[in-house]
Amino acid sequence: MKEENITLEPAEEVSTDEMILVKEHPLEAGEKVFAIVLLITGLTAFAMALELWGRMKEPKIASAAAVPVFVSGLWSLMALLTVIENVKQSTPLSAKKNPAEKIRAAIGYALPANVLVVIGMILVYCGLLVQGISFYIATPLFLYGAMCYLTRKDYVKNILWTAIVMAFIILVFRMLFSVVFP
Repeated sequence: MKEENITLEPAEEVSTDEMILVKEHPLEAGEKVFAIVLLITGLTAFAMALELWGRMKEPKIASAAAVPVFVSGLWSLMALLTVIENVKQSTPLSAKKNPAEKIRAAIGYALPANVLVVIGMILVYCGLLVQGISFYIATPLFLYGAMCYLTRKDYVKNILWTAIVMAFIILVFRMLFSVVFP
């Protein structure tokens, strides 16, 4: 049997500048703050689970509070370990010394233009509902507008998708679960 020489080539070229960037900043911007938010949320859930645990009668280990205490405790522990590990690493924002500059850059990273526009659309949608505009009018307008903005194409297809989503919402929530829409 004849042996062939097989050479493997990299899937894409990576410049040395990109390699250095990856080594300099192993975390994305905002990752440290996100880990802290996870820790605070986990500790809050753990405190609530402990309160529930305290109200349970014996045997507590088999009570309805056992799983929330275990899960939120594990969540808090993992989040704490993540925070400790993240302190040792740098982010693209680590080089910035001015706290105001760091905050501005982090907000720009976490809230790009598309996200801000969609948040604005959600606020307008909520405002329409609060003003008494029917759910059956406001929701298709919101869905179609959001789909058209985010895809920036297939405007006719977006009408079809809006109709499908509305039909699903009405069939499942209105007819099956008897939810009354505003």
